[in-house]
Amino acid sequence: MNVKHATQGFGELDIGIAELDLQHRHLLHLLERLRDSTDKRYGYAANAILEELAVETRIHFAVEESLMRLLAFPEIDIHLAQHRLLTEQLHKLRQRAQDFDVADGLSGFIQTWLLDHVDNFDRKFVAHFVAMGVDPLAVPRPK
Repeated sequence: MNVKHATQGFGELDIGIAELDLQHRHLLHLLERLRDSTDKRYGYAANAILEELAVETRIHFAVEESLMRLLAFPEIDIHLAQHRLLTEQLHKLRQRAQDFDVADGLSGFIQTWLLDHVDNFDRKFVAHFVAMGVDPLAVPRPK
């Protein structure tokens, strides 16, 4: 896969479910911030962004997994295994991310994983979700 700079190609991550598209874009925005912080050698900023990225990734996975369970997505086990794998890899890499080179490599790894995951896994559940009645344009209303 040809990995682009994180701010390029936001639309390439769009799968057609508005809320998930917004979450994917937010994750890419965090990756861009992480890359900027490591380019400029902001150690504290990189660690804070990694923590925020970990939290946002857990939230995103929880949303996807809840929808898959509620809508009886037939390939849920394969998808959940991918989420668990990334979570484990992130945990191991974050422990070593005090080194700027590791943090920079981590942003590239996450970006590659995200683009690959969306292309090879997330796109598979869209038709099923829509067939089960999910409104692809629905997004939460601001409070």
